[in-house]
Amino acid sequence: MRITFTARHIEVPETYREFLESKLQKIERYGHKLIGLHAILDREKYLYTAELTLFAKGMTLVGKAKHDKDLFTCVEDALHKIKAQLQRHEEKRMEKNRRVARKLTRA
Repeated sequence: MRITFTARHIEVPETYREFLESKLQKIERYGHKLIGLHAILDREKYLYTAELTLFAKGMTLVGKAKHDKDLFTCVEDALHKIKAQLQRHEEKRMEKNRRVARKLTRA
């Protein structure tokens, strides 16, 4: 999977790339084919902003977060939002499969 960074007003160390790769390995467990991630990291005075765009097969998910403490917290919150979106998508897919199975058993 390809991870690209865009940094605005901040330099991104290699530890952020390693951090994102380790977190994305956990997200891959949901069974989605992940293609890539684009991370936009920004700093304006005392406010950090992270916008993560995850490209998966058939969908694009976006997670945004702002914090005043540090960039790691900001990235974690954005990943948490993407993870919640993936879980909702998976639940909808499973519910649709259940409805189809019920219709087939009734017929």
